Amino acid sequence: MKVLGIVGSPRKGGNTEIMVEEALAAARESGAETDIFLIHDKTIAGCDACASCFQTGACKIKDDMQPLYTKMEEADGILFGTPVYFHSYTAQAKAIIDRTFCYLRDKPLNGKVAAPVLTLRKVGAGQTRVQLYGWFMSQGMIPVRGAIGYGREKGDVKTGEGANIGMTALEEARATGQEVVAMVKKLGG
Repeated sequence: MKVLGIVGSPRKGGNTEIMVEEALAAARESGAETDIFLIHDKTIAGCDACASCFQTGACKIKDDMQPLYTKMEEADGILFGTPVYFHSYTAQAKAIIDRTFCYLRDKPLNGKVAAPVLTLRKVGAGQTRVQLYGWFMSQGMIPVRGAIGYGREKGDVKTGEGANIGMTALEEARATGQEVVAMVKKLGG
C-alpha cells in the first residue's frame, strides 16, 4: 500500500510540509509505503484549456506535473496539503487540481482514498476543505476527514491547535495518516 503526500505550498519547510510529513510518518507506522511531492521547487503550469486531453486522456503540457501524475496513479491514498491563502488553497495547489482535468476521461484516481491537510492562521479551513472534497469526489476518490493545523510562522503547527476539540495540529495530522491507511485497508488495498 502506498500513500502519497502532496505539499501545495510555495514555502519550503513550512507548516504544511510539517503537517504532511507527520501524517506520512503515521501512515508508515500503520504499514504504508510513503512518498512526498513538494511543489516549492517545481514548475507546474496552469491548465490552458486546449481540450486535447478529451481525445488522449493525457495532458500535453510537459513540466513537473508528469512525475506527479505517475505518483498519484501509483498511490492508494493521497494526502493533499495546502496552506489556506485568502480563504482557499494556494495557486500552486490549484494548478495541480486543474491539471488533473485530463483524468476525468479515464478516472485513474477512482477509488483512491484522499484527505485534505490544511494549515492556516485564522479562517478559511471550512470552505477550503469543502473545495478539496469536491475535487476528490469529481475524480472518484473517497474522501476522509483530514487535518487542520493553526499557525502563522514556520513551525507554529508543532505546538499549535488543531480544529478538533482537544487535539493539537500534529495529533490531527497523525490521525489523518492513520485514517487514510485504515480506509485503504477497509477497501481491500
